[in-house]
Amino acid sequence: MNNALLKKFKITPQFAIITGSGIKLFQNEEPLFEITYKDLFPNLNPKVQSSKHIVKGHEGKLKLYKVKNKNIIVFSGRRHLYEGLDITDVVANIRLSYKLGIKKILITNAAGGINKSFKASDLMLITSFINLMQPTERGVLSAIIEPAKKIDTKLTQLINNKFKGKIKTGTYAANIGPSYETYSEIKLLQKLGAHAIGMSTIPELICAKSLGMDFAGISIISNVWNSGHKPSHKEVLHNVKKANKKLNDLILQILANI
Repeated sequence: MNNALLKKFKITPQFAIITGSGIKLFQNEEPLFEITYKDLFPNLNPKVQSSKHIVKGHEGKLKLYKVKNKNIIVFSGRRHLYEGLDITDVVANIRLSYKLGIKKILITNAAGGINKSFKASDLMLITSFINLMQPTERGVLSAIIEPAKKIDTKLTQLINNKFKGKIKTGTYAANIGPSYETYSEIKLLQKLGAHAIGMSTIPELICAKSLGMDFAGISIISNVWNSGHKPSHKEVLHNVKKANKKLNDLILQILANI
């Protein structure tokens, strides 16, 4: 598939971006090429191949853009473990980027804020993560008793150093979902040092690291937990929409500096 894609592109992509729930990039630009995930990844679990099974806020398309004189692939929306997919399907976007020769990738998501200083629509650079996504009890317990895994890539350092005033930093935790956390779980996550919680991204971060790619992760804080808060996907999409321009502007500045 990667050879066929390169022939269709007729150019070599230099950077890739994965978007999370409701995130829309480069809306003022016309893509040079696009393809649905159904056609791009025909071997995905057939139960989640049709568009009706795509999570709301995830378009399910690969798009190619020319931005800041760079050829950029955008994976518009992602697939999740909770959709019944295998881990190899969830990280297929990372592996495809690597096969296309892309060395740098930005992985975005919408995440619930559990740091009390965060506000909805803040941006958070992921500087470490706590992996609660393993399907076995032993795996989850290991994540709880081990320190958060640090992210120290060149791209993460660039964003942290150059855009410090425009983005928060923190530890991202993720579980499989698809459910929001209970009061007790939030209190545990706070004790573990997590600043935000989601249901994705960590498999992609781990895969990118294993392939030797230069990567970074950014969360849009889509809702902020408090004792009376009742989170909903509608709220998530609403707050992500409010933060879209802020994220777009930051990504344009990142692209100008790589």
